[in-house]
Parts: sequence; structure tokens; C-alpha cells
Amino acid sequence: MLRAYDFDNPLLVNAEILLGAKDAAHELGIDLSDALRSSCIAPEVLTAPKGFLPYHQVVNFLELVASQNRCPLFGFYVARHQPPFRFGAMAQLPKLCASVREFLQVGMKYSQVYSQESRWELNTEDGFAFLKRRHRVDFPGVQKQLHLLAVTLMVKASSVISGGREALSAVYFSHSQPADAEVLSRFFGVPVYYDQDFDGYAFPEEYLDVRLNNSDPELLKIVELHLQGLLNKELDNLKLTERIHHEVRRSLGTRTCNIEGIAQIMGKHPRALQRRLQQEGTSFREILADVRLEVAKHYLRSSDIYLSDLSDILGYKNVSAFSRAFKIATGVSPDHWKLIQTRGPS
Repeated sequence: MLRAYDFDNPLLVNAEILLGAKDAAHELGIDLSDALRSSCIAPEVLTAPKGFLPYHQVVNFLELVASQNRCPLFGFYVARHQPPFRFGAMAQLPKLCASVREFLQVGMKYSQVYSQESRWELNTEDGFAFLKRRHRVDFPGVQKQLHLLAVTLMVKASSVISGGREALSAVYFSHSQPADAEVLSRFFGVPVYYDQDFDGYAFPEEYLDVRLNNSDPELLKIVELHLQGLLNKELDNLKLTERIHHEVRRSLGTRTCNIEGIAQIMGKHPRALQRRLQQEGTSFREILADVRLEVAKHYLRSSDIYLSDLSDILGYKNVSAFSRAFKIATGVSPDHWKLIQTRGPS
């Protein structure tokens, strides 16, 4: 049984979920100002999403835009302008898994690390595989636009994983058929069914065994160890610095890995959190640097990961920025440090 949604202690979702909203509004020729004000969302969130938003604010914003502008597919248009992968170490999985099946199994196993409001479920029946979006909480409001956004984004991700190979058989939505349903039919290129008991899509079961290029089972184990550590942590018993350390590890490689985002997760004001850290003789910047170095050493010691991929996981803009920070902390470059670990100092 789903637990009831608590508006006084709401679920928080990554503000990046609204990436693409501004571009979608420009494409559709609509104004988002009223919906932003009514939903208590700052306009700059659409340009530079940072931190987290209460789940109900995101849902209300999407639904308000759709109703105020007579645009029943707004969530779909938002997803069209979004990148298919956004979340730290999870974004590396398509490069590491050996097959589509493995990618989906690993992704669903650790999805709760980055999503508290929903999960994806894989079923097979009569030669088809079905990916179904399921809620983790019982939300009392309409979520049509978020369903459109989530399903469209997952279909885009599947296309990237498959290298553009055709694998889609049908798309399903729990809401009724919108007036401009032909837009969805053209985009997906397969039958789209409405008034269903789930939101998701189907594809041939044989597609699950499609092999993916550049799989790396050893590095996949390392990434899974990283994700498993984030999934199993008991947060209630952690001290302040330990909790921040955990949240930084979980948000590495995302735009929420900053003092504002971590403070919001912990229900504190950024300045108050920084003062607490100062009282304990540290700072958010120091914790971030420590976590990045710890995770970097973990991957360098345990795998042959490309520095470009490791830079992405750690949240650096590029390899040069990562290498510079690593050398300042250790006195040597990442490659040299790895060499010392394997062969010893020369």
C-alpha cells in the first residue's frame, strides 16, 4: 500500500526535471509567468535549475501551464527538450552494461537513489516487454503532464541506448486521449493507447538481449558498489558532517551538488548549514573536495575508467579541471597516482 503524500513534509525532486520547459514554451508561443507565480517557482529555475523543488509544486506547475494555455501535451514538449540522462553515476550505465536487460535491471535496482516519487517496473508477456511507471507515494492530484514527461524521456533514453534502432511497439497512458493526440502518434511512430492502468511503453521481448557496445563488467561492479553504498545508508543516525558527506556522494555529477541543494534536502538554510559546519571546523567546499577525492581514488584504484567519464561522475566541467584539483590534493596527476598504486613509487 502506498503511503500518503505529506504536503507539510513533501518529497523533493531535482529541479532539473523542468529543464526544457522554457524551450517548450518558446516553441509553443506561451507565457509561463502566471504558472510559475502560482506554483511558487522562481523563473530562474527554468534557466539554471539548481537544488530541489517540492514534488507538488512541479506537478502543479506543469498542470497549470497545460490548462491555462490549452496545451494538453505540455509535459511531452518539455521532455522533447531535455537530455535523456542526468544523474551522476547512473548516467554511466549505458556505457557499462552488456545488454539492454542488464541496463534496465541495474537502473531499476538503484533508481531510488535519485527518485523518491516513482520507479519503473519491467514485465514480459506474449513476446513483449513492458516498462511501467509506478508511484512510490499516493499523490492526490492530477499528474497527467508528469506522466507525459516521464514516459517521453524514457523512450528517448531507450533510443539512445539502442543507438537509434527501432524497438518501440506501443505507448500507454493512464489519462484519457487528448485533443491533439496525433502529435504523440507521429512522435512515437507506434500505436498510443489511453485510459490504461499504467503509464509506460512496450517493445519486443527479444530486444532485452540486444548487446550494447563498450560494456565493461569490471567497472560496472565498481559503479554498483558506489550506488549500493548510497542506497543502504541509514541517515537518521548520522552526524551532521556524515549526512552531508553522504548527500554529496549521492548528488555528485548533478546540479544539486552544492550548498543550496544539500541544505534544501536537509531542511536547513544554506547560511545556517555553513555556520554549523564552521563550528565543526570544516566547510561545504572542504567536504565536497574530500568526497570527490575519495570517490576518484576509489575508481582509479579499482578500475581503468576513462578520466573523461570519471570527471563526469565527480561533477567537474572537464578533465583538465579534475586533473588540476586532483594534483593540488595529492601532488601528482590522476594517471601518475594510479601508476604508483599499481607499481609503487619509482
